[in-house]
Amino acid sequence: MNIDNFLNPLIIFWIELALCVSVVVVVLIGVFLAYRRLEYMERLLNKCSLVVFHSRFWDNSARGRMMRLSAITVAVLQPKRNLKRGVIDWQQVQEFPRGLKNLFRGMLFVGVVFFVFGTYFWLCK
Repeated sequence: MNIDNFLNPLIIFWIELALCVSVVVVVLIGVFLAYRRLEYMERLLNKCSLVVFHSRFWDNSARGRMMRLSAITVAVLQPKRNLKRGVIDWQQVQEFPRGLKNLFRGMLFVGVVFFVFGTYFWLCK
């Protein structure tokens, strides 16, 4: 197999289609979490000043709910950095459900992969 087979336009099409579908799935999961599970996650992290501040600052609009979800994601995925800043409670972050942590990690991974491949395909054209 040589490089010409890998750069076949049909294969590039399927890669781009898979990336677009995965981003749509991630956005739908984010919207679901923002509208169905946000209050539950905020209750789990009610001693974290980062989460409490964002829950008070942002309202219940779509943008506000996504910002609050983003604050929870940052608190859960970067606990050591936020602990140094003193904006999270270590015990609450450790007790956060593993399934939601893995879901956040997967969403972040898909976003990074989409950004890298999107940049690559955009620069190559």
